Amino acid sequence: ERLAGTGWDLHVFMCIPAFGLENPENFGNYNIFSLPRYEEYEGFIFWVNVVDAYEIIMKYHSKIFKCGKPMVSLEREIEGMPTIVPDGYSAMYHLVEHMIKDHGCREINYVGGMTDHPDNIIRKKAYMDALTAHGIFVEERRIRDYRYMDEDGRQAYNDFKSIGIEFPDAVICANDAMALGYCQAAELDGKYPPDDFLIAGFDNDDNSKTFTPLITSVDKKARELGYLGCGALINQINNEDVSSIVLYEPEVVLRGSCGCYGEEESEDLTVRQLRRMMYDRVKEERTFYDRISSNRQWLALATSEGMFNYYMNEIISRYEIYGYCVCINQEVYYSTIPVEVTWKTGYSKEQCVTVGMYKNQPKDEVQIIKAKDLMPDYLKQQDEETHVYTFIAVQRAGANLGYVVMVDAEKLYKRRQITSLMSTFHDAYTNLRNLENLRKINKRLDSVYIKDALTDMYNRFGYMRDGYAMHEKSKLYGKPLMVMFMDMDHLKEINDIHGHSAGDNALIMYSSVLKKCVGDQMIAVRYGGDEFLVIGPVENGAAAEEFKAKFEKELKELNDTSGLPYLIEASVGYVLTDPRSKRDLDTYVEEADSLMYSVKKRNRKQRQ
Repeated sequence: ERLAGTGWDLHVFMCIPAFGLENPENFGNYNIFSLPRYEEYEGFIFWVNVVDAYEIIMKYHSKIFKCGKPMVSLEREIEGMPTIVPDGYSAMYHLVEHMIKDHGCREINYVGGMTDHPDNIIRKKAYMDALTAHGIFVEERRIRDYRYMDEDGRQAYNDFKSIGIEFPDAVICANDAMALGYCQAAELDGKYPPDDFLIAGFDNDDNSKTFTPLITSVDKKARELGYLGCGALINQINNEDVSSIVLYEPEVVLRGSCGCYGEEESEDLTVRQLRRMMYDRVKEERTFYDRISSNRQWLALATSEGMFNYYMNEIISRYEIYGYCVCINQEVYYSTIPVEVTWKTGYSKEQCVTVGMYKNQPKDEVQIIKAKDLMPDYLKQQDEETHVYTFIAVQRAGANLGYVVMVDAEKLYKRRQITSLMSTFHDAYTNLRNLENLRKINKRLDSVYIKDALTDMYNRFGYMRDGYAMHEKSKLYGKPLMVMFMDMDHLKEINDIHGHSAGDNALIMYSSVLKKCVGDQMIAVRYGGDEFLVIGPVENGAAAEEFKAKFEKELKELNDTSGLPYLIEASVGYVLTDPRSKRDLDTYVEEADSLMYSVKKRNRKQRQ
C-alpha cells in the first residue's frame, strides 16, 4: 500500500520456521534468504521477530546485513539500521494498569516467553513497573517464562496450580497463544474467565477473536508497522534523515476475558444472537480446515508429476491469486537420490520451473531458468502498478529443494493460509519427488534386468517380457509378426585368432548395425552368445525380405569401411506368425532357428 504509485515492486522472501536454532527444518526454510541478488534491489525491510530468526540469519546469511543498501528493521532492533517499533512497553503497562485501576486487581500472574527474547524482556518490565507504580509488591513466584506456545499456557496453569496460585485476580500473558492455553487448562477444573479470573494476551491474533470469551489483547497494528517501515526505507533511498528508533502506539483491545465486553460480545446479547455468532465462527473455521483437508487429499492422489501439476493448479485457482510457479533445484529434479539429503547453502544456478499459472492459465511444461532471474518471464509484470512477489522455500527435513513464487497473493497471509498451504505442498512434493526417483531407479534396474550388458540389446528376460506382449498384441489386432533368427558367423574364429576382446568388439559392431535397422517398432534380442533375434510387425513376407536385405547391406558397408582383419557376417532365417493360430512365440522362434541353421550350413558349404 505504501509503495502504490511508486512503480516499484515488493519481493517478500518469507520463511516459515520451526523453533530452535539448530532444528534441521530451519536449514531449508532460512535458505530462502540466499536467493536474492542484493545489488539488484533499492533497499530491504527486515521483519525477523520470530524466535531465533535473527541468530540463524546471522549464522548462515550474514552478508545480507552487509550489502550496503538502505535497510529498515521492523520490531527488532538491528545494529546499523532504523527500527520501527510498536511501543510494547507502553501497551503492556496500560494493560496491567487497566487490571489494577479498573478491576481492582492486586494479585497478578505473568506468563512470559523466552527469557532472553526482546519482546518478553520489554513486556515483563512493563508488568513489573506497573505493579510497582501502584504499590503492589512484585512476587517472583508469580512470574514464569516459557516459549510463546499454547502448551506453555497450559504448563503455566499447572505450575501455578502446584503452588496454589492458579487463580489470581488476573493473568497477564506475553502472547495470545499462552493466554488461550491457560484458559483451556483452567476449563478442565471448571473455571472460566472472567468469573473466576481475568486474563489478557498480546498480539491480537485470530484465535483470540474466536475464543469464548474473546481474549483481551494488544493489537500491534501490523498494517501501520509495515506502512511506517516502508516509508522510512523510501526516505533513506531518497537520502532523507530517518530516526534510529521510530515508536508508534499499539492498541489495547478490551474484551470479555477481563470483563470488558465489546460490541461483538455484549452481556446483553440474546441466546439467539450468541448462537448465531457461534455458528458463524464454526462455519469460518470449518471452511478453513475443509480447504486444508481437501488440499491434502488432492495432492495425496498425485502419484505422477502430471497429476501433481493438475491438482496444484486447481488448488491455487481456488485462492484467486494472480499467478505462481514452482522452481526446483536442477540437481534435485533430475536426481535419483532421496530428497532428505544434507542441506547446503544457496540454490542451483539453474532452476526447473515444473508447474505454474498465469491469470488462471496453467503452465505445465518444464522450463529451465537462471536462479538469478528468480521466476519465468510470464510472471514478471511490466506495468506501472506495484506487485507483490512472495518467495517461500521448498524443503524437507532441512533439504533444500527449491522455492515457490506467488504473485499478489496477500490474501493467503490471512490466518496463515500460506503456512498450511506450503506445509501440505512440502509433504506432497517430497513424496512425489521420491516416487519419481524410485521410478527412475526401477527403470534403471529394469534396464539391467532385461538388457545385455555388452551390446545393450534385450536379453532373454527382455524377450520374454516385451516379445510375448508383442505377440499377444499382434493376435489381438490380427497382424503378423516377423520372427527373424540370426547367427553371427565366424565368432569362434575371431576369438581364437584375434582374442576375445576382438570378439567382443565384433559383437558390439554387429549389434550396432542391427539396432540401426530395427527402429522403434521392433525389438532386437541377443538370444545367446552369437545368436540374435528380431521380432516386429510386418505387412507381409516381402517386407521381411526387405528388412533382411537392408541388414545384409549394412553389414557389407561395415566390412567395406571398417578395415578389420575379419568379416562380420550373419546367417538369417525368419518366419511370419499367424495371428489366428494358437502357437506360442517360442515355437516360431524354434522354426526360425531351424531355418537359420539351414542357411548357415549352406553358407558354410559355399565358403568352403
